[in-house]
Amino acid sequence: MANQQSIEIIQCACLDTGIAFFSDPLISHETLVADVTPNRLAELFCHRHQTDQLTVLSGRLDLVILQNRQFQLIRMKQKDRTWVRIPPRIPHAAIVRGDQAATVVNAVLRHGPVDPRDYQPRPIPRALIPQWQALQSLDAANRSCAGAPVHPTAGRG
Repeated sequence: MANQQSIEIIQCACLDTGIAFFSDPLISHETLVADVTPNRLAELFCHRHQTDQLTVLSGRLDLVILQNRQFQLIRMKQKDRTWVRIPPRIPHAAIVRGDQAATVVNAVLRHGPVDPRDYQPRPIPRALIPQWQALQSLDAANRSCAGAPVHPTAGRG
C-alpha cells in the first residue's frame, strides 16, 4: 500500500536576537538534540511509528528523502530556519558536507512502539543506486543534485 503522507516544510516561528534563538515549540512526545558529524557516506533510515520534526540550530545539512521512488534534497541551514516534518515510513538520510558538525533538534511524535529496525540502515533500491551515489559525492561547490529535485522552499538564502 502506497504512503499518502508527504513531507512538510514549515517556516520556523522564532526570534533570533543574535545572542539567543527562541523557537515556538512543536507538539512532540520527546525532543532530541544531536550533533550530526561531517559525512559523505550517509545511510538511509525509515521509522515505522515515528514522525521526525527536524530543524538545524547550527551549521547546515542536506536532508535526503526517498518518496515516490525518487530522491528529494532539502537543504537545511542555521540562516534559514525551517522545520521539516517526515511522516512514518518515509526513508531519509542526513548528509553534512564540509568540516563542521550540524546541531539538529528532532521534536519526535510517536505513533506506536519503537521498533529496533528503525535505527538500522535501509538498503538503497537497486534502480536508485546511481542517484544515491551521486548524492553522496556532491561537493560543496557543485550543489546540483544529480537529477533529484531540491525542495523549492528549503535552504534559501
